[in-house]
Amino acid sequence: MRSRNILGALLMAAGFMVGCGGAEPLEETQAELDTREDALPFCGNQSYWIDYYSDATLTKVVGYMSCSCYETAWIGGRRTAFAVTEFSNTCG
Repeated sequence: MRSRNILGALLMAAGFMVGCGGAEPLEETQAELDTREDALPFCGNQSYWIDYYSDATLTKVVGYMSCSCYETAWIGGRRTAFAVTEFSNTCG
C-alpha cells in the first residue's frame, strides 16, 4: 500500500514537470542572476551584523549583511539559510 502512495506521488510530480515544460536549464537561471540588480535594504532604526554560513555546522562563513542606523545595508558574499546574528540594536 505504501509503495503505491510513493509511486503515485512520483507520477504526479512527473506530470507537473511535463505539464509545465520541465525545469529551466541552469545556465539560463545563472545568467539571469548574474545580471540582476536588487536594491539594497534600508536599515531604518536598526543596527546589526549577520554572518551567513555554508551549512548547518556554522564553520565556513560565505557572506554577511551589516546595517547601521538609518543607512543602506552592506552585503558581501552570499546569503544562506544558515545565519547567525552577531549583534542587533535599535537606534535612538
